[in-house]
Amino acid sequence: MSTANLLSKEMTLFFFLIGCFPSAPAHSSSVRLLSESAYAQLSPGERLPVSAGAPSPQLIPHVLYQEDVVLQNGHQRTKLRFYSEEDPANPPLWLRVWENERPVPPLREAAPEELVRLGERSGNPVLYAWTIPTVFEADEIKRIRIRAEYPVHPVSDRPRNDSFEIYFSHWGWQPSNSELLFQFDLAPLLLAIPCLGHSPTPTLFPWFLSSWFTIRPFGYASRGFTVWWRFREPEEKERCEKISLEWYAWYR
Repeated sequence: MSTANLLSKEMTLFFFLIGCFPSAPAHSSSVRLLSESAYAQLSPGERLPVSAGAPSPQLIPHVLYQEDVVLQNGHQRTKLRFYSEEDPANPPLWLRVWENERPVPPLREAAPEELVRLGERSGNPVLYAWTIPTVFEADEIKRIRIRAEYPVHPVSDRPRNDSFEIYFSHWGWQPSNSELLFQFDLAPLLLAIPCLGHSPTPTLFPWFLSSWFTIRPFGYASRGFTVWWRFREPEEKERCEKISLEWYAWYR
C-alpha cells in the first residue's frame, strides 16, 4: 500500500495504492492520477526437498505483485514522499521500486506519525513503511512501479485452504477519468497440479475457477485462468476494493 506525502507545502497528501485508510485532502494537490493498474500472479514457488515418507515434494506458493501508477504534475515543481506501508499481518518478502524505469532503492523505516494515526483510526495498524522521495518538475508525467512478493496463508478455520488478500484503492487525486485495473493470474499454480501437466481445454476454465477458488469481489471477468476487475468511478474522490482469493491447498 502506498502513500504520498507532499513536502513542498504544509498540507499532507495521501495516496493509497493498496490500503483502505480514511482519505486526506489529496485532491488539493496539483498532481493528478492518469492511470493505475495492478497485476498479481499466484505462483507455485519452489518445491521443498522430499522428506522421508513424503509422497512428493511440497510447493511453497506465493504471490508476485506489480503495480503501475502514472501521475502528472501541474504547473509548479512539487516534491513528494511516497510511502508503501507494510501490513504487519502480511509483510512482503521483498519490495522494489522504479521511477520511469529507473530503479529507486526504497528505505524501510518506522512509519511516520501521519500513517500511524491513520492506521489507528482505520483499525489497520502500521509499524513500518517503505519510503521513496521523488520530485515532479512542472507538467511532468511519471510512472511509479512497485514490485513485491507476498506469502500466502492458511485460512484459520479451514486449514486445508490457503488465501491471499490485498487492497486496491484510489484516494482523491485531481479529478481525471482514470481507470483502475486489477488482474490476477492463477494459471501457474493450477498448471502445477500433477494430474494436469498441461493446460486443460477452454471449456473447463469456468469449472476450475468456480470449483477450486472463492474469488471476491464479484463482477470480475475472466479469460483462461486470469481474472480481472475494472473500476471506473471518476466522480468518487475515494475508491477502495478488497481483492480476496481462497483455494484448496492441494499441494500439502
